[in-house]
Amino acid sequence: MNFYIPNRQAPIGIIVNFVYGLQKFVRAFFPVLILILVRINKGEWQTGVQWIFLSIGLFLVLVLVGAYLSYRNFTFHIEKETEAFVVQKGIFNKTKTTIQLSKIQQVNINQSFINKLLGIYSIEVDSAGSTAKEGVIKSVSHEVAQALKETLLAYREHLTKVEDPAITKEQRIEETTNHQDTRHIGVGTLLKVGATTNYLYTMGIVLLFANSIIYEGSRLFNDSIDDEAIDTFLEEKITLYVGVVIVLFFLAAIFVFNIIRTVIKFYNYKVVVQHDSLFMSYGLLHTKSTIIKPTRVQLIKIVRNYFQKLWGISSFKIHQVFGNESFNKKTALEIPGCSTGETKDFFDMIFKKPLELEGRELKHNYRFFGFRFFFLVLLPVSLFIGFTQDAIEETWRFSSGATYFVVVTLLIWRYYRIGRLIITPNFIVVKSGIWDINHTILEPHKIQKIVLSQLVWQKSANVGSMMLYTAGGIVQFSTSNYTQLKELRDQWLFTIESQNRPWM
Repeated sequence: MNFYIPNRQAPIGIIVNFVYGLQKFVRAFFPVLILILVRINKGEWQTGVQWIFLSIGLFLVLVLVGAYLSYRNFTFHIEKETEAFVVQKGIFNKTKTTIQLSKIQQVNINQSFINKLLGIYSIEVDSAGSTAKEGVIKSVSHEVAQALKETLLAYREHLTKVEDPAITKEQRIEETTNHQDTRHIGVGTLLKVGATTNYLYTMGIVLLFANSIIYEGSRLFNDSIDDEAIDTFLEEKITLYVGVVIVLFFLAAIFVFNIIRTVIKFYNYKVVVQHDSLFMSYGLLHTKSTIIKPTRVQLIKIVRNYFQKLWGISSFKIHQVFGNESFNKKTALEIPGCSTGETKDFFDMIFKKPLELEGRELKHNYRFFGFRFFFLVLLPVSLFIGFTQDAIEETWRFSSGATYFVVVTLLIWRYYRIGRLIITPNFIVVKSGIWDINHTILEPHKIQKIVLSQLVWQKSANVGSMMLYTAGGIVQFSTSNYTQLKELRDQWLFTIESQNRPWM
């Protein structure tokens, strides 16, 4: 395919546009649709039911027409004159997105569940400084996706020379394969990852889903719900034993759901180490593929908890150049279930230096613990006991307060004891965490700005905080020796200026 003239997506993209348009409609009007079905099932609205189905049919036709027009008005191409990748789209409000080839950071080839059924792929083009996917092409064949990806990345790396036409595609693949080192993450490892991580995240998803079901159900069946009968049932039938069983069932459901979610997300995870880049591909229902260049990596995070330590695995998270901190947290690339050897190999491939986690250490001042202990333990417990004297029995009030006091105090204490700033000959390492121990690692020349702060009441104690700004996120270390933090700032600024190494 000639990418230097406007190209359209695959014709089957009309179906993809139709499905996505229908999906948006169902999500927006899901409660209304359920209400209509319930009313019809009860025998109501019989006189107007034909108009309802006629309206739905008309809407489907409009969505299909919109899908076709979106397909016809969507084009993408490369402009040689401006050296830019251009995406044009829109039916009434036409937009033209121009991405300079020199600023392209990543070209990801993904395959959603719908795309899998139709045998097509989508492309996402990320550029430096952007907080969103600027160039998204939803429907192309795998050959077109791969060719466009290679072309854009070739421009990015200034590899624009024309290949020898005498060399066949098979020969190029064979030549590339000879320099590949492929690593696979099996289902067994993913089961370990799912059993040991992301409990709170999964619990939030389950609670949010359950709350939505209960809320929508109460709205739809409000007339037929007997509140008194429910209250009587809860008072007479829900004993302490039943409550414990329900809680255990809920925790077991979260455990199983978390494992299933992890396996589906990272299924068939493959990491290919090729020359000076990492190619990653994973996903069961939604397949994602991306290439990582070491020069674009800003931060590395190695995360491990107690059970993962026993199994000898950890999560390897890669932060590249993105527009802001919140977006970067969501888009960090993760290699789950890395063995100790694989972690060292990936780290060495990216930084061309061995992994260093030991060196000069700077710890938190005891005020780090005291400040959090006062605002997160003493103050809440005092307010709880003081304002619930008449509402809660004394036994429950003090037992609840004591439990909160002990648990939160231990968590804050562990967070205080774990946290430290480690300075090695080549890297800056910030260690933090309570259950998941996180090592955030960066090179000094990746720093774009250093901010030291000191509150008024911290001056007499010579205590302050430091924030390191990079293109991949913010790294901070608070409540420590202010004099030593200033010395480190001066040392790193001197290193940045004297070495004059590019941050990307």
